[in-house]
Amino acid sequence: MNRKTSKILTTVLVSVVLLSSGVRAQEPPKMPYVFEMNCFLCHKSPERTGPISIYDMKSKNGNPLHEQYIRNNARFGLNAMPAFRISEVTPKGLNAIVAYLKEVAEYRKIHPEYKPVPAKEGGAKK
Repeated sequence: MNRKTSKILTTVLVSVVLLSSGVRAQEPPKMPYVFEMNCFLCHKSPERTGPISIYDMKSKNGNPLHEQYIRNNARFGLNAMPAFRISEVTPKGLNAIVAYLKEVAEYRKIHPEYKPVPAKEGGAKK
């Protein structure tokens, strides 16, 4: 492969990556079933028990939340947050919750007015 072909290929690949990430940023993240069934009831706006700042991956005080902190709170509970047994939320489910919250936090950087909602009609897929 010559130098000119290599430059063209690199430019095309970079463009594809940028375009695909731009498309993803335009659509709000899809709420996973495990979050809808176990978390959304308390972490929704305007009527809520749990903080909605989790959607920005921040604590009530505005400090960044580490993903392990979210896993630990979901598994062991903290204050009003109930503990979820492995039979209720699997490790794979915890990973889906964390991934979803990270996606929402990124999306809300561009669209700060966005409020997460469950999937329409028929619920989210398992």
